[in-house]
Amino acid sequence: MKTIRLLLALLLVSSILEGQTKEFSKDYFLQKSKKQKTTAWILLGGGTAMAIGGFAAFNTSWNSGSNSSTDIAGIIGVAGILVDGASIPYFISAGKNKRTAMSMAFDFKPIYLTGENLVTTKHYPGLTLKIKI
Repeated sequence: MKTIRLLLALLLVSSILEGQTKEFSKDYFLQKSKKQKTTAWILLGGGTAMAIGGFAAFNTSWNSGSNSSTDIAGIIGVAGILVDGASIPYFISAGKNKRTAMSMAFDFKPIYLTGENLVTTKHYPGLTLKIKI
């Protein structure tokens, strides 16, 4: 029973500590957006090339009457269309990450301090995140 409690306590503590180590910045989201957009363009270009090549081979093998090459060419053409469709979520995620990075700003916020007879302001750095609803 003590072993189970100890393991449960270690599991809870380790999950809390692991979740608090990540720091996201504007550069992180811009870099992530760039990588996702590159992946999306590669998938789109490769899928389009596969679809065009597959359906062109399908057309020529259909006319010649070869069943095995017609099947392979058709599968390559359909796979190209599916790869084109797989690029869409990457484009969407890249746009969301770019908007998130653009909504983050580093600026200086004023603090109003009172003195003996004067009110002075002191600026401190702050990271703001605009959330659009």
